[in-house]
Amino acid sequence: MLLTEVPHRRLLKLNVHGIVGKILMWIENWLSNRKQRVILNGCFSEWTYVMSEEPQGSVLGQLLFVIVINNIDDWVAGKILKFTDDTKIYRT
Repeated sequence: MLLTEVPHRRLLKLNVHGIVGKILMWIENWLSNRKQRVILNGCFSEWTYVMSEEPQGSVLGQLLFVIVINNIDDWVAGKILKFTDDTKIYRT
């Protein structure tokens, strides 16, 4: 799972992890109404809303990813290796 694959709606359930109030509202605003486009050889695509991504290179994005996958062990059959922004599921 890549961080860019985590939907914003899942990230905004941070209150179950104790993140509430102004901090939760700030994160919600940070993720809301984001747009992106692709530029290739000087050609621009149309702007589109982003529903499952955080800005590349952000520290907060990595933290949110770790919070979201922290309890993945509870609902996945098999063994899991978690490291920074990478998750591997395996079975012997």
